[in-house]
Amino acid sequence: MELPSFIFQAQENLIERPWGGEWIAMLKGFRQSGIGESWEFSAHPSNPSFVLIGGQQMSMLELFAKFKDELLGKVAEKYSTFPILVRIADVAGSAPVHVHPSDKAAASLGESEGGVEAIWMSFNKGHAYIGFKDDVKLEELEEKFEEEEYDFKELLNKFETTPYDTLVINPGIPHAAEGLRLLEVSSNSTLAYFFRKEDFEKVKKVLKTNKVEDYEIRGQKGKAETENFGVEVIEVSGSVEIKTGGVMNIIYAAEGYFLLKDKEVADLHRGYSCLIPASTESFTVESERGKIVRIYLRS
Repeated sequence: MELPSFIFQAQENLIERPWGGEWIAMLKGFRQSGIGESWEFSAHPSNPSFVLIGGQQMSMLELFAKFKDELLGKVAEKYSTFPILVRIADVAGSAPVHVHPSDKAAASLGESEGGVEAIWMSFNKGHAYIGFKDDVKLEELEEKFEEEEYDFKELLNKFETTPYDTLVINPGIPHAAEGLRLLEVSSNSTLAYFFRKEDFEKVKKVLKTNKVEDYEIRGQKGKAETENFGVEVIEVSGSVEIKTGGVMNIIYAAEGYFLLKDKEVADLHRGYSCLIPASTESFTVESERGKIVRIYLRS
């Protein structure tokens, strides 16, 4: 069985969150409040997505097991599990402050998952809180953990976002969001330690307590990279050829309606994603006017 040029999810993979709003449901064509995240092509065991291949429905875990080389291309040897987790998030309320460990810290804590690095790309005017604005001491933090209602966001840098701003969140950097619609691309791990009493022992083992400068967090407008993956906004007016670079791509339709063309033709509506396996070397995107976000692995 050959992989098609364009792979789509068989159904949406939506998660309710206490801070979720209505935006994601409306993007997907229905009304429901409380949807906090849409997991796009998730191969995370806790919540895998399903795709259609040759009329057959299979989980992303199965797809990766059967077609790893065709999917990942020249970075296939680098990964024993699917490399990224892509989420559309609607933080209509306030998401709490949390921190992710590095791979090394996760292993030292005996975790079954790896660490997390992430890129956020905003879609609206909202607020992101990332990294301490001044050096902090763990003893001072511990005292604040005893206070039930303390708002840890007060200690963090506050970023007022505009559409297509990018923010890079490395392991150990505390972060939170409020009133923010975003695309999050991260390592394929859900490990997060929250700023609450029961997580404090883990938080203090992974937390970077030094002041974090803006330039350490802000990516370019519409583009950012980590060591393992990157995101970029591509404006389409007419026809644009995109080369996959010999690696897996996922494209998300941020604004507009698109036709995707290779050996086959597919359409992509705003709010939806398409996985382009590495075996599709290049493809054409057509639109009267629109913007897609290309998510790609780095080789």
